[in-house]
Amino acid sequence: MRPILAYASPVWGYAAKTNINKLDTLQNSLIRMIVKATRYMRNDDIRNALKINSFKTHIQNIAINFFTDLDTTNNVNMQNLNPYTPNDNTKRPRRILLDSYNPP
Repeated sequence: MRPILAYASPVWGYAAKTNINKLDTLQNSLIRMIVKATRYMRNDDIRNALKINSFKTHIQNIAINFFTDLDTTNNVNMQNLNPYTPNDNTKRPRRILLDSYNPP
């Protein structure tokens, strides 16, 4: 399910945090059903035991890989893009790389 949910995640800098939180909640629910966890078990403990990152962290890692590989791509259109540095004041796709977007 995760590859389907994470499709096109590098551009999720446009998505609202609440939408990404909903996907994180969905992942937690699916993991709980798979491992038949009791309601008293914390989601973080379950994910740590299974060595699964939160959904927010997962899509942030995908975005980091995508944007660092842009320089080595063979696509001429991507090579001609202007350099861009993310900041908190804009809602652009690379904003997902900032820690303020996805605090640890």
